[in-house]
Amino acid sequence: MACEGGGSVRATMQQESQLAAFTVQCPVGSGGMGSVTMDAGVVKTGSFTVGIDASDEGIRWALTITQPE
Repeated sequence: MACEGGGSVRATMQQESQLAAFTVQCPVGSGGMGSVTMDAGVVKTGSFTVGIDASDEGIRWALTITQPE
């Protein structure tokens, strides 16, 4: 996750239960970054949900999810 604009962004990942969560601080005028790495097999076959909660509507953010094969 990367963000900018003042405040913070919280990302959560769920699949039947919460698998991961982290918060990134989003400075004004520069980028904030954060990530989480999970062991193979934590995410089961099927769909999952990612939730994003920004502390302010003016925050710009981007999220990338990578699943190695």
